Formats: sequence, structure tokens, C-alpha cells
Amino acid sequence: MMTKEVIFLGTAGAVASKGRDNTSLLIKTMGDKILIDLPGSPVKKLAQLNLDFRKISNIFFTHSHPDHIYGIISLLHSQYRLKNKVHIFAHPKVIELVKTLRKIFGLEDTTKYPKVIYHKIKSNFKKPFYNSDELKASAFKVNHSPESLGFKFLFKELDKTLVFSGDSALSLNLIKEAHECDCLIHDCFSPERIFKKYPQLYKMHTSSLLLGKIAGDCQVKILVPIHFASEVKYSIKEIIREIKKSFLGKVVIPEDFMTLKLSA
Repeated sequence: MMTKEVIFLGTAGAVASKGRDNTSLLIKTMGDKILIDLPGSPVKKLAQLNLDFRKISNIFFTHSHPDHIYGIISLLHSQYRLKNKVHIFAHPKVIELVKTLRKIFGLEDTTKYPKVIYHKIKSNFKKPFYNSDELKASAFKVNHSPESLGFKFLFKELDKTLVFSGDSALSLNLIKEAHECDCLIHDCFSPERIFKKYPQLYKMHTSSLLLGKIAGDCQVKILVPIHFASEVKYSIKEIIREIKKSFLGKVVIPEDFMTLKLSA
């Protein structure tokens, strides 16, 4: 049976908690290993999964906020004297930030540290920016920061699609890309009552109540809420109750280091 995996390296929002680190994913096929966003200590997390960090060279960034990018320095520094290459796929603003960080931390010498190859995801986003034998990835604009991107993956052998919103408020682009997708992994900051208390959240994130409506309207098969806020009080049961008011499909609540398998 052909199986592709999504491994959740972190599932929290900007503020990590005891049980959840900042959101990041690993997409894993036979030939592809792709990190999406890079907070925390990526080398340690990969080691806990018995994965060799030296064999992961493709990194996709959704946007430039610290909780999505600060682990890149640790990863590059850990690859001292390995003479390998790291490919970074991101909006030009994120690429400039990574270049600046490499300069600040003295990681530009390719005789000591990896050669970093940058792939700019330009503003039209019409063509796939990544295309391998098993996997094709495209990007689309979402509503969070000016450079924020969502990603859509096509697993070729399975003919299944996975959409990842990154941090996002309500986004018409996301709704278009996620229509009838096999799996939607989407920002779910908190229940709706938190948004009513702090209305500015509507411009940056998505409540569980709205996420249920989005998933229902898009007719997605599997919904995975992610990027949970830890700085406000609520329960995961409350999240699920709100989602299920509008979405009757399968809901998967991810934990850090959980693996979601997509099969034929």
C-alpha cells in the first residue's frame, strides 16, 4: 500500500506550551522530506523520530514571524562541515530575512556551513514551485501578514490533495484551493468566544466555529485544526464542538509528534 506521511513537529501558536511547541510539519514520502516552517530545535525533534536531519534539505516557509522561522539558524549551524545543500522555498521577504540571519550568525561560509539555495515564491503563485516524482506543491496568498502563504500538495501516486493554511484569517484563496481536498490542515487559534473578546484576532487567525464552516463549505474529507493558542483558556472539547456545528466529516486533533498517514 502506498502511504505518505504528515508528521506534526509542533501544533501550538506563537506561544508554546508544556505539551505543544510552535507549529511545524514534516511531509514525508519515499523520496521527499519537506519541513514546513522551522521553530524550536529541529535537530532534536527529528532525532526523536529517528530521522537524520542531514538528509532533510527542503524547507518551505509560510511567513516571516519568529515562531515560524527561528529554528533555521539551529539547523544550519548543526550542519557544520557536512558540505551539503539546503533548499529554501519562501516569499522574497522571508528569504531576505534568512539571508540577514545567516550573516548575523556567521553562517555564510560554505566551506563550513551548508550552501543555501533560495527559491522565491513570487506573487502570481500560478505554477507549482516544487515538483518531484511523488509530490507537487503550489502556493497561494492567505490573510495574516503581507507575505503569508498557504500550500497545496498533490500526492501523485495517491491522487490526493492536502492543503495547509499556515496562519490565516478567513481567506477566499484558501476556500478556493481547499474545495473538495482530501485533507485540510488549518489555523484554529481558539473558540469563537475568544475572538469576540479580542476582535483583532479576526484579521489574523481563524476560530474553531469559523473553521467548521470553512471545512463544511469546502467539503473536505479530513480536517486537522492546528496552531492552537496556549495563552488563553479553553478545552479541545470546546474546539471540536464548535467545528462539528457545521462540519460533519472526520476531524483529527493533532498532538506533537503525531503522524497522519495518507493512503491509496
